[in-house]
Amino acid sequence: MVDLKANPFYLDDESIRWVEETAASMSKHEKICQLFADPLMGMCREELVDFLDRYPLGGIPFRAQLFGNEEAQDIMAELQERSKVPYLYAGNFESGPNGALPGGTLVASGAQIRATRDPEFAYELGRIIGEEGSAVGYNWSFGPVGDILLNWRNSLINTRAFGNDAEFVSACVEAYNRGCMEHGIMPCLKHFPGDGWEERDQHLTIGNNGLSCDEWDRTFGKIYRNSIANGVLSIMVAHFTLPSYQRKLNPQLRDEDMQPACLSKELVDGLLRGELGFNGLIVTDQTKMMGYYGMSRLEAVPWSIACGCDIVLGINDMEEDYEAMKVGIESGVISEERLQDALYRILACKAAIGLHKRKAENRFHPGKEALSCIGCEEHMSVARKAAAKAVTLVKNTKGQLPLRPEVYRKIGVFVLSGNVGCQKSIYGQGVQSGGSDKTTGYIMETLRRYGYEPELMVSSMSKGKIADLKNRYDAIMIFADISGFAQTNSVRLMWPDPMSSCYPWYIHDVPTVFTSFNYTNHLIDVSRVPGFINAYNNCPATIDETVRRIAGLADFEGKYDEDVWCGTWDTRF
Repeated sequence: MVDLKANPFYLDDESIRWVEETAASMSKHEKICQLFADPLMGMCREELVDFLDRYPLGGIPFRAQLFGNEEAQDIMAELQERSKVPYLYAGNFESGPNGALPGGTLVASGAQIRATRDPEFAYELGRIIGEEGSAVGYNWSFGPVGDILLNWRNSLINTRAFGNDAEFVSACVEAYNRGCMEHGIMPCLKHFPGDGWEERDQHLTIGNNGLSCDEWDRTFGKIYRNSIANGVLSIMVAHFTLPSYQRKLNPQLRDEDMQPACLSKELVDGLLRGELGFNGLIVTDQTKMMGYYGMSRLEAVPWSIACGCDIVLGINDMEEDYEAMKVGIESGVISEERLQDALYRILACKAAIGLHKRKAENRFHPGKEALSCIGCEEHMSVARKAAAKAVTLVKNTKGQLPLRPEVYRKIGVFVLSGNVGCQKSIYGQGVQSGGSDKTTGYIMETLRRYGYEPELMVSSMSKGKIADLKNRYDAIMIFADISGFAQTNSVRLMWPDPMSSCYPWYIHDVPTVFTSFNYTNHLIDVSRVPGFINAYNNCPATIDETVRRIAGLADFEGKYDEDVWCGTWDTRF
């Protein structure tokens, strides 16, 4: 039985009564629907109303990007007002409200905050998420990211994680949580049991965390224990295995029977609930990912709940998923006690952030004036401060930086950009910076503003004469604005032509600097480039702060971790 007065809910008697009475009043159909959360993408306002009248879900990872903030605010409030039980509205708020809101502030990525070495920016990230997200109607954040970048080849969390130091990651997680909760947005710590050990992407396959039990306890375990002790309300369980703990908690478990965490009773009920003592809400990661399919979906949907999760995130087909859950309950795969515990935790989270009181008082529309904080000057100022402190000079082996415009005026510019996948058009906004069509324009405009005469280089297999290149350019700047998500296990530089004229073959003849606006590991592909900068996102403010430092008008303050060298000796030259 769930203790509703204990950590993390701390409910008073009135709130406990609401949970108990609401659960008791639900029909079997309503109980089943509460076990699902889905973004319901592609539905217009009327379709959302109709669908939720028929299937009142427990949560909706809402995509305000697909409507605009004003219309999204109206829709979210209307749906809450029509509901019997208020919805958990989630946003993919990792680097800022930009993860769900048009014009939302991209405060700082996890890697960017790591470069500052200052967890206070994680608090500011949570605070701004809370202010801007709640202005539209959100109350749940799919963040913070509590992963640890232990493998430089891991492109999924390269910029999303707060680095490779468990102590720092834990401090940032707690700061983020505090900022969110100050504005009534419930954080969801992810991705249990911890991504970053290997390079595979759980969107594409079942991944693996290969740490021993002792190693896990000292790293990921420290983050989860600390956050649980501090009252985190929800945790997202992901689609990779943790064999050391699965074997420890079930010595009879065969390798071929080992399931990803969201389908593993050993990891959910045994480790997260048992060993770590988590009493809060557990939600699966998106079940449309390939990593979820350790068994037939028809078995997996009810088993996710049976093994200890409380909400299944992602609906494939509503009728089929609903029926699978119903069969799981009727057949006893999901016991009555397990069903009630899941419902109590869902409702308790809603009560813990006051949704039951707002429902009773019909206080779900924040008002249009609340939207003025989205992308406001104060929030953008925080983002600029983070950018200024984070821009990192990794290499300057020839001492060519700064490239002062009075000396290096004529600049050859090449921008490697693009998205591996089209998450921004489908989902409204991706979780990673990079791949913006506007980046090249921002770069050229900024270079001119600082006194350079930039010229975009044209890629060709014909390199031309070195003498001509030296006469044409005083220096060359290469900018990488690459993003990848859910369609490849690795994101590497891809030049437009084989043996491209833009590739840094000229580093011995023309001063050259390479800047990345997303991934921190591009040195693996440009190992001998003498000047290398990590800037962490492609916002105009970040581009400006980067060029200021290239021009020698400000010092580089960002710090890098050793994984920036990609485990390769020659990247340091």
